[in-house]
Amino acid sequence: MMRRLTPRTLFGRNLWLIVALIVVGQLVNAVVYGQLVARPRVRQMAEATARSLQAVSEALRLLPAPEREGFVGRFNARASGVPAEAERARLSLLERAFVAELTAQLGEAPGSLAWRREPSGLLAVRLQGQWLVLPPVQGLHRFARTWLIASIVTGALALLGAWLIQRRINRPLARLVEAARAVGAGQRRLALPTDGPEETAALARGFNEMAAALARDEEDRLLMLAGLSHDLRTPLAKIRLASELLRDAGQGDPALLDTLDRSLHGLDGLLTQFLDYARAAHPAEHEVPVPIPLRDFLAETLVLAPGLPQPVLVAGEAVTQPARPQALRRMVLNLLVNAQNHGAPPIEVACGADGDTVWIEVRDRGPGIAPGRAESLKRPFQRGDAARGGTPGSGLGLAIVERLARAEGAELRLLPRDGGGLTARVSWAPGPPA
Repeated sequence: MMRRLTPRTLFGRNLWLIVALIVVGQLVNAVVYGQLVARPRVRQMAEATARSLQAVSEALRLLPAPEREGFVGRFNARASGVPAEAERARLSLLERAFVAELTAQLGEAPGSLAWRREPSGLLAVRLQGQWLVLPPVQGLHRFARTWLIASIVTGALALLGAWLIQRRINRPLARLVEAARAVGAGQRRLALPTDGPEETAALARGFNEMAAALARDEEDRLLMLAGLSHDLRTPLAKIRLASELLRDAGQGDPALLDTLDRSLHGLDGLLTQFLDYARAAHPAEHEVPVPIPLRDFLAETLVLAPGLPQPVLVAGEAVTQPARPQALRRMVLNLLVNAQNHGAPPIEVACGADGDTVWIEVRDRGPGIAPGRAESLKRPFQRGDAARGGTPGSGLGLAIVERLARAEGAELRLLPRDGGGLTARVSWAPGPPA
């Protein structure tokens, strides 16, 4: 039960704790006020009133009966001359405590002292057969009301101050969360402000150093892969040239030369995919998102699709989505190559929107993917040939699309298609790209 009532955020938990401490403090303050301030004041006033009533009672006992009415009238008139609060039907808490204490001081049994409310709002008690008006207790009421208002104002100011302080503490943490999400989406050149208290400044500096180290590692990896690609493509080009020269000279086994050309072409494609996968980690640093009319964009991209069968653009609504053109083109081309290599015709490309969610789909009529393998095939070097068949691949095509989609603030889903086949859907939830 307590876990349900406890807020989930650090801001909410700290604020809840501060509020609880303030409330407990105010309750303790109220108990202290009641025991050390209100009760002694009531007792002091009851003692003074009891002495006065005892003196009046003794005077009434000694006076002749005809003079008693006049004496009581003069006494009550002097007491009634003091302003009283508005008339109440019942005793207030302070009045009830005052009457109880007065009863004890007069030596009466608890609850035996008769009292009534006068038209003036003052209390009167019955002694010696006469109604004697008591002095007003509004001083105690005013003091208690002032203390209550001051406590409420103080508590409200403490709550406001606690909320402002906690909000100020929470702000750098919120910036850190946003920056961490941006790094996870592929951005590397991030720097949090290092001003403010030493603790938050040290946290920001640590994050900045981590982001800079990740950026350096990413650049070193790209540089290494680019150099490796260059170094490997040079001998591959020489081997391809030697193969063509042998073919032109009519030397060598034609079938062997064909196999050699296919192997060289596959190696070249594999190098390209390695580089694409490395660059897909942070495309956000190389392009700026622009609004893209998806249908026109897909029509232009299909012209660049390599191999057969040739994909077809399905009729549909025209939608626009902010994205980075080169990253989006690489996503679509990789999905098309995956459908050409492992699916079956017809291969269809479509775009549309479901409410606020914009999507692109590449559909084929191949064997599809086993239900439990969809997520694993989006990881690097996971091949689905056993389920899908077709040309063996490097296992990087869908991993590249997954990385690019995350960097774009989108989601890649591999869904079974009605009637057989696979639907690869890239969808954007409402909001700008990452």
